[in-house]
Amino acid sequence: MKLTRLLVVLAALLSLNALGAGTASATTVDECQSQLVTLRAGTLAAQTSFTNQKSVEGLVAKLEDASAKLAAGKNADAVAKLVSFQTTLNTLATAPTPKVDPAVAQALSGDAQGVILCINEIGTA
Repeated sequence: MKLTRLLVVLAALLSLNALGAGTASATTVDECQSQLVTLRAGTLAAQTSFTNQKSVEGLVAKLEDASAKLAAGKNADAVAKLVSFQTTLNTLATAPTPKVDPAVAQALSGDAQGVILCINEIGTA
């Protein structure tokens, strides 16, 4: 029941992100930071889909690092942190005994890809 509700919330967030991406391209650091905030919130909201809290904490730390790098103008480093976030999600979802619901991992990874695209529109430094 909780998982179904969580998936509905995540689907709604993805729909809102898709609508926002379709109407205007993000070209400022503030817009990309806003997407990072949304991704962090989505990751925290998905806690029940993970088998342990440490996995969530590690993923959130990667997002916070990406945000700090972006704020410092180190866009390439921010992208690297987001790629690491995606890699970790994939590893957790494809383990012999998955440590996160694969559908949730895919949704979060897709959101991370959106932030990467946003940062790439600004340019890397």
